[in-house]
Amino acid sequence: MAQKTVGQVLRDKRAKLDLTLNEVEDLTKIQKTYIVALEHDDYEALPGDFYVKAYLKQYADRLQIDYDKLIKAYENGETIEVRDPNDFSENYRFVKPSERDEMDENGEKTFKHYLPIALLGSVAVLIVLSVSLAVFLNKPKNDSIAANLYSVSSTSSQAASSEKPAASTPAKPTTEITVTGDGQALVATVKNAPSPVKVSLSAASGASIWIGMTNADLPTGQITLTDANPTTTTLTDAQSILTLGRTSGLTVKIGDSTVDLTGIAAPESPATLTINIE
Repeated sequence: MAQKTVGQVLRDKRAKLDLTLNEVEDLTKIQKTYIVALEHDDYEALPGDFYVKAYLKQYADRLQIDYDKLIKAYENGETIEVRDPNDFSENYRFVKPSERDEMDENGEKTFKHYLPIALLGSVAVLIVLSVSLAVFLNKPKNDSIAANLYSVSSTSSQAASSEKPAASTPAKPTTEITVTGDGQALVATVKNAPSPVKVSLSAASGASIWIGMTNADLPTGQITLTDANPTTTTLTDAQSILTLGRTSGLTVKIGDSTVDLTGIAAPESPATLTINIE
């Protein structure tokens, strides 16, 4: 049995049903921003306690989750006991053939045991002797021939290199970011991004901003940014969805290029930023 939070139960159920955030949004009629907040137990991002309970009810009914357990755990600040499948591999131990022989014979090793080792050793010695003999027989009798050949080859190489101009190193393409959308949802399309794609997040002095992020190596998939706690994460897929508690005071960079967030209509309200890497 495992102990999980309300958000973990919701997220695991969605993953088990292989549903994306967009599909759950269409199914439950709950904004994607609030779905992410519920799945990460960030109830402060929702308008109030009434909406938390109402959204939990909608989520539970659509995904066939026990609502009574969810609401009890939410109201009491408790975890939910969930049964995990048994892992029988923990009790399995691979027994090597040599161990099986020892267990079967349970006595002194015979010549048959050492025969494969002796044969392999003999073959290895024969190979070494054959290679050494071939090198000795093919050694040139006059070292001056090899020296002359080397001299001619070096001269030819130098002449050839002096005739050909040095190839110029192609310049690295500049990262291009195109931002579209309006209201509380923006889409950033990125071209010529260096691999792996790095996303840097930082907050202005005095600001505290909650951020949830998909398809990135961000621990737990979320973070609360402050001016003293910036972060840089690596994308693990060509698309990542950032759920932003607000955009006022927030700076998002992809590589060394800054994403323009001025298209957000209400900077102090929750918003989403979808990053598409081409």
